[in-house]
Amino acid sequence: MNKSTRILFLISILIVLQVAAGCTDVGSQEQPTELSSQPTIPAAITPTPRPAQTAESTNSIAISEQAYISPSGIFQINLPEGWNCSESGQFQVNCESPMSDARLQARISSTGYELTDEALDAFMYAELVNRYGTVKEYNETNLEKTAGEIVSRATWREEADYWESVDAFWRNGRGVFHLTFLNKQANSEMYADLYETISDGVLVFPENITKEALYPFRETVSARSGLFEYDIPTSWTRFIDGTSIEKTVVEGYISPDARASVQIATYTQGTFIDQDAKGFNTREVMFQLYGYDLKNSDDRALPDGRERLTWYAAEKDINGVTDFDTYVNTLYLFTITWEPTTESLYLPVLQAIQDSFTRK
Repeated sequence: MNKSTRILFLISILIVLQVAAGCTDVGSQEQPTELSSQPTIPAAITPTPRPAQTAESTNSIAISEQAYISPSGIFQINLPEGWNCSESGQFQVNCESPMSDARLQARISSTGYELTDEALDAFMYAELVNRYGTVKEYNETNLEKTAGEIVSRATWREEADYWESVDAFWRNGRGVFHLTFLNKQANSEMYADLYETISDGVLVFPENITKEALYPFRETVSARSGLFEYDIPTSWTRFIDGTSIEKTVVEGYISPDARASVQIATYTQGTFIDQDAKGFNTREVMFQLYGYDLKNSDDRALPDGRERLTWYAAEKDINGVTDFDTYVNTLYLFTITWEPTTESLYLPVLQAIQDSFTRK
């Protein structure tokens, strides 16, 4: 079993345990704070300083003297001259070398408040799984952790080409800056020091982080059996549990701090599910997931035929909204959960995820 496979396996086991037990004890964590909708005067924070690089050490690959500043004003970076660069929204820039043998990506996400080291780890692993989950022969060659910074180096194969990559994550107040640099292994000598040269010049302005930057990078994923699609932040960790509840698979995603989640429970039986079985099995699955003290505060029909329950589970101290429906012999429950103290932070993100529901 290679390192990436072990990472995926360990993450799945750990997250399943978190979901089964409900949200974690957060007494020692900093409480989320409201994000401003307007930027303020920047106060620069730089990554950990490294020794200055000379032009010779980058093998004559010129770095632009004019810094690129993201449209959001949250970060700036000096990019390689002559590379093809383009923005992807307000918080990300992508570059590719003229020979298409090297790439760079810089982006920043708001996390609402400063993550703990454990939460930063979860953020990092989710992003790495998202980025490299489909490549072949992925092997993490080095992992360095210092205060507020993680650097992962890896090798992998894309079609017939072998690549090497550096992914650096810097915690800056209530944001995480993520710099990726990768190149073909055949040209390693040419790009040996380029990552360090570029990363040394990065500046982050956390005071410019607004609510629009909260987990802005999303991917569209499919529920089990392709019943529907929805969008999820790339830095939220996937989990799956197919054994805890009879005839039911529970899967979904959890935020880096484990204080919010998206859960899809799919119950399957051998015969058509009628209205009585729909109601009974929905209650049983929800009781087993969230506790028998679960109380509904609202129950309504949605225009597309689904039913929506808004609820609170006192023992686990979590709020939730569950949309459910059936398709022939399958019952699915699409649930968002959050802790009451995190509602102002996470509910807008969770509602955006909920609104992204698309039935195939």
